[in-house]
Amino acid sequence: MPDKIIKPLENKANQPSILKIFFLVTLIATGVLLDKIFLKKSKDNSSILGKTQEIKLQTQEKIVKKVQESNLVKDSIKKIEEVGGVVLGKATDTVNKLASDAGSFVSSVIYDDSIGKVIDQVDKLPKDQQEKIKAQICK
Repeated sequence: MPDKIIKPLENKANQPSILKIFFLVTLIATGVLLDKIFLKKSKDNSSILGKTQEIKLQTQEKIVKKVQESNLVKDSIKKIEEVGGVVLGKATDTVNKLASDAGSFVSSVIYDDSIGKVIDQVDKLPKDQQEKIKAQICK
């Protein structure tokens, strides 16, 4: 048995962990770099858009003023108010009709499930008992 020698464990470099950490650092650095590149491009676009907007602003003011002075806006507002009133009236009528129908349905269900069954049972009684119950109810 002395022939077998126990070998000590070799200390290997923990390569998989080092590769994982390197990959993670590379991924984060790439993300930050891409963010800086795209952020810089978007800032450049906003300044260009801002300059073109300032140029168009004078012509837009003239167009807006012409539209406001014309009767087109006033006529459109009147027409929208009329259509809105019609729509609101129809919606109100529909809601009222639905509420009325729901109320009548509920009252018929209550009658059928409670009072209607009591009256059916009273009708099954002999005539003299029916008269006594009617007399008690009518008091």
